[in-house]
Amino acid sequence: MKILVCVKQVPEPENAFIIDDSKEWIRPGTFSYRMNRFDESALEEALSIKDRYKAVGIDVISVGSENSKDVIRRAIGMGADAGIYIFHDPVGYVSPFLTASFIASYIKENNYDLIFAGAISEDSLQGQVGPLAAEMAGLPCVSFVVKQEISSDQKSMYVERELDGGLVEFFELALPALLTIQGGINKPRYPSLSNVLRASRAEIRTINSDLYTKSVPGQKNKQLTIPEKKREGYVLSGSVHEKAAELIRILSQKSFIA
Repeated sequence: MKILVCVKQVPEPENAFIIDDSKEWIRPGTFSYRMNRFDESALEEALSIKDRYKAVGIDVISVGSENSKDVIRRAIGMGADAGIYIFHDPVGYVSPFLTASFIASYIKENNYDLIFAGAISEDSLQGQVGPLAAEMAGLPCVSFVVKQEISSDQKSMYVERELDGGLVEFFELALPALLTIQGGINKPRYPSLSNVLRASRAEIRTINSDLYTKSVPGQKNKQLTIPEKKREGYVLSGSVHEKAAELIRILSQKSFIA
């Protein structure tokens, strides 16, 4: 059985971002990156299948700048077998349609029984790449998966996905298929020393995105702005009883309490 896991590098949250003069994207700088947490959960789901069925091979794929190789090596350190890197490093915003088209092109050229991706990325929070890649590759897709069980013959899967309001939806899928994995459903393992050493020596297959037909983006980034503070805070003063009375008055005035 062959599994492909899509992984992405995302900036560390403590990075300082400066919007460029065009107001369309972030000014290039020295950022530190890590693997998207949702993709770590997706990789852990694939590794759990490999733990149960030994004849399973796991490839990881990433699209982006040269730094993307770092998250691929981390994935190999966690237990993946091989890495594929699609080089695409333009200046500015990259539409999820474009990223999905590169992944879909690779999927259509290579036979995989199952594809995993994180439900969303921590930097854009759009959750589009996985479903778009599935549609472009002609695969069934279930998003925001919170549970998956592969059948003993490895030809179908039982899947549960999370809905709003605490609801859960149930599916049975014929393989091949693509699943996007909700974060927090498992505890991703740490890279082992032996795998880290193997990852440092691993040859990552590099593909230039120019070899693939680019999908026409269905969206365009018009402007990027930093959220403005629109409401001022109110600090209560006085004794404890005076503060309590003032708080009750404010909450009553806003109809939060009767």
